[in-house]
Amino acid sequence: MVIRIPNWLGDALMATPVYDNLKEVEIITLFGPPSFLTLFEDFPKVETAPYYKGDFSTNLATLRKYRRDKGLLLTNSFSSAWLFFRAGLKERYGYRTDMRGLLLTKGISPPKEKMHQRDKYLYLVEKLGYNIKSRDLILYLREEKKAKAKSFLGRYLTPEKDNFVILAPGAAFGPAKRWPEPFFKDLAKRLNQEGFKVFIIGGPQEEKMGSFIAEGLNHTHNLCGKTELSLLAGLLTHAKLLISNDSGLMHLAAALRIPQIAIFGSTDPELTGPLNPRARILRIPLPCAPCFRRRCPKGHYRCLTEIKPQVVFGEAIELLQK
Repeated sequence: MVIRIPNWLGDALMATPVYDNLKEVEIITLFGPPSFLTLFEDFPKVETAPYYKGDFSTNLATLRKYRRDKGLLLTNSFSSAWLFFRAGLKERYGYRTDMRGLLLTKGISPPKEKMHQRDKYLYLVEKLGYNIKSRDLILYLREEKKAKAKSFLGRYLTPEKDNFVILAPGAAFGPAKRWPEPFFKDLAKRLNQEGFKVFIIGGPQEEKMGSFIAEGLNHTHNLCGKTELSLLAGLLTHAKLLISNDSGLMHLAAALRIPQIAIFGSTDPELTGPLNPRARILRIPLPCAPCFRRRCPKGHYRCLTEIKPQVVFGEAIELLQK
């Protein structure tokens, strides 16, 4: 079975229970963006194949190798169903959305009730007749990757002595999901004063943000743009705590089950919150929230600015002392 995984890191991680359950009954190939596809290469009994956005001919050539196979679409677009159809996959499963029902050999109507994104993916699989044995997010990570991360940390830490916290200040969706940078800087300073080193993680697009937060703080290090995703996953396994916005890295921590604090602004934790028993969610229940907008339509961003650094710090210390 070829599974077209979601286009966003967080969504792809929320779909990990799908991969984990289906690998027990199907031969699985995960077909998705190469920017994070390697994160899933350690799944047992699972292969990967890259999907290149905008390169129809390359994607078609990749999929034609699987013409005799089944295809499961976790994406909802017409274009993804059209690609599976043109590639000639003998069975094509997915939600009956975006006028693509005729392209599917078995289309399922989306659920009408409100549910977490993880459960939407599993609802589709259950309606297709598969049994779900586990609903937990999961990420398999080889021990050598954890060891590589530990070696990387040796550049910054004194072995067996330093505890560290990771901050992930980015969120690709937009500023209505990003807690203010000065608040992250204030938080990092407070953590330093309590004896914790702080690492800031993210992609190249967060490098400037990370530099602002780390500037002037002796025990805070900006790693944005300096680590690939598998190394980031390894770093998280050694951290005492992750503090982040609603982002892909939030779901990465959830899949690894490390202690975490997730700060929510314009989005709804009931739909995309971290599925991790070690997670705490911070949000302000304003009448206008969640608005699901990239930018605050009222211009005040109160859903974020009313979550003060001292509040997040207090939650962090409580978790760190457990």
